[in-house]
Amino acid sequence: MKKTFNCAIVDDDWSAIRLLTDHIGEFPNLNITKTFTKPIQALAELSIDQNIDLIFLDINMPGLSGMQVAENLRDTSPNIIFTTAHDRYALQAFDVRAKDFLLKPIELETFTKVVNRVLKECFVKKLSQFSYDDLAFFRPGNRGIVDRIDLSAITHFKGAGNYVDIFTNEEHFTIYMTIREMSDILTADDKFFRVHKSYLINGSYVTRIVGNVVYLGKHPIPMTSPYKKRFCDFIGEKIWISKRI
Repeated sequence: MKKTFNCAIVDDDWSAIRLLTDHIGEFPNLNITKTFTKPIQALAELSIDQNIDLIFLDINMPGLSGMQVAENLRDTSPNIIFTTAHDRYALQAFDVRAKDFLLKPIELETFTKVVNRVLKECFVKKLSQFSYDDLAFFRPGNRGIVDRIDLSAITHFKGAGNYVDIFTNEEHFTIYMTIREMSDILTADDKFFRVHKSYLINGSYVTRIVGNVVYLGKHPIPMTSPYKKRFCDFIGEKIWISKRI
């Protein structure tokens, strides 16, 4: 999934725009780039703007309805979520290929469920879109059996002698391989970092660093020298620091 998604809001009611703005602000990966109270102006700009990922579009507006706006935007294939106070428009919304439908007044809980569902549907890679670089295969130990694992799903590896434990958020596998062999394979991938003689982590899952402990959600992983240098250099390049310090 992309890191940031650009949103536009089209609604003739400023109070509705403010509410959507507040809800969108709860999502660190959503960014409002445009708001419109006039549907004709919205259509003119959105029909040529290729940087909008998601449009929150009111249905009942003067001059041009949200349905008409959506119909005119079909060729640009925008991802539209309709917003309206009238549930009778639900079926029409899907006739113009809207991704979903929010009924006013829009509660944050409902908004969150709908937006997460649309983002996953529209932007998370489907299996058929994976490149072979995203996949790995391993033998779980049973003769003649080879299992597949998606590298992006792996949170970390833990070495124990001649075996490596592989962890995802849902599963745990053990394979016959040393952590050094695994590190040699994966540290060429800029997502994976050796931080300890026994641990290899996926930097995408890092949630906090406290001293010499890096947290992958609920998993605390120790870091030791010299293994942690490459990871710490990576963090140093990404960290936000005020220039006034």
